[in-house]
Formats: sequence, C-alpha cells, structure tokens
Amino acid sequence: MDKQRGFTLIELLVVIAIIALLMGILMPALQRVKKQARTVYCLSSLKQLGMAMTMYAGDNGDFIPRALDHEVKWILVFIPYLGQEYRKIEDYREVDVYQCPSFPRTGVGQYGQSNGEQTVDYVVNAWDMQDPGLSSGNQGNQMDRPTKLSNVKSPAQRIYMADNSAGDWRPVVRNRNQLDILSRFNYLDVWSRTHMPASDQTTSGSNLTRRISHDRHRGNGCNNLFFDGRADWLHRDENTSRYWCGAEY
Repeated sequence: MDKQRGFTLIELLVVIAIIALLMGILMPALQRVKKQARTVYCLSSLKQLGMAMTMYAGDNGDFIPRALDHEVKWILVFIPYLGQEYRKIEDYREVDVYQCPSFPRTGVGQYGQSNGEQTVDYVVNAWDMQDPGLSSGNQGNQMDRPTKLSNVKSPAQRIYMADNSAGDWRPVVRNRNQLDILSRFNYLDVWSRTHMPASDQTTSGSNLTRRISHDRHRGNGCNNLFFDGRADWLHRDENTSRYWCGAEY
C-alpha cells in the first residue's frame, strides 16, 4: 500500500505566494468598491435629508431651518421626517443618516479631540442670499432665521448641505450640550467665501476657516444636497459661493 503523499515545503510556499499575489491584485479593487459603497450611502442619506426638508416645509408654512445657531435646528427638527423608526428618538446621535461613513474617524479636530467622536458630519447653508456680503470683511453675511423654500432662487443650483470638513481647526461635536454651545458661535454653518472647500484658511480658533470638505468620497471634492432635494458630488474648485448664495466675487 502506497503511503499518502503530502505537500512539500516548496509546493506550500508556491501556494502561499499565489494567494498573496491574488490578494495584491484584488485588494485595490475591493477598496474601490468599499469607497464607492460609502459614497452611495452618503448620497442616499443626503437625499433622505432632502425629503425631510421638503416634508418639514410642507408642515411649517414652507419655512425651512437654516443656521444651526437658531432655535430651529435642522439636525433636531428633521428627525421625525426621516422614517418611522426615528419618530420617537430624541437624541440626534441615534439617527444613522446623520453619520457619513466617509467622515474621517482618525486624527483630531480642534483642541485635540478625536474625529471619531464627531456627530455633526454635515454643514448647512446659512448664507443671506438677498445680501451675500461677499465684499465685506467677513466675505459673507449670515442668515440665521428660517426661510421659505419657495423663495430660494434656482434651487437646483443652490446647495443646502454639504460634507463637513475635518482638521485640527474644526470643532468636534460630541453631544447635544456641545452642539448648543458651538452652534451659537456659527461654527457649523456656511456663510462666507472662506468656508468654501477650496479655501486655504485653516487657522484654529478662527470663525472664517474652511468648513466644507475638500477631499471627501472621490478626493478633491465632496457630496452636496441641493434645495430641490437632489444630491450630487462637486469638485472643490467648482463648489464656490455661486452654489451657496447665487453670487461670486
């Protein structure tokens, strides 16, 4: 009776080498698929927020929330409009669509706080479209009160929300108390040219630093929700004040 022949060391090493080669070929493709899935999830979440915005307007005389520093905060009032499963939720941190899977969870934000604790992954348009103030010292004027959705001109070309930037100059919002404090200082709203994704102002402590991500999902741009409910990615050089206040200086 012949003895059962096993693998030799050379054969085993060849198999391991082949597996390693296949993994090396497949990993970049898998990473691209994973990144694309995160992008699609984020766009889907923004579309849900767009539907919530429209339904909220329908129940509130066509008014929609703008700046987070106002008592009508989008991140709180939109919860009941995001689906049956959220109707009884009081803590905004439990709302999955508020979390962008591509927001950096490594690194730190302002004051060395971990980006992994960030709970506000999107910034909102708080620009005064009637008086943009692009030539002012702040290079923009803020509208902190709810406005009528029907008063927004060219809603398909005006951005309502976009991916929040991440960096050591950006505040990390960990809970409702910090949300209330930071929103009073306008840190979570977009209303200046200096907040644009192509802005190079990243000095910690300034109220005029970049707020819109310049490198999310595909790199060199980010996802955006428009006032008409459409969600789309824009390159950072294209995403300028004309998409936010209708004017460019």
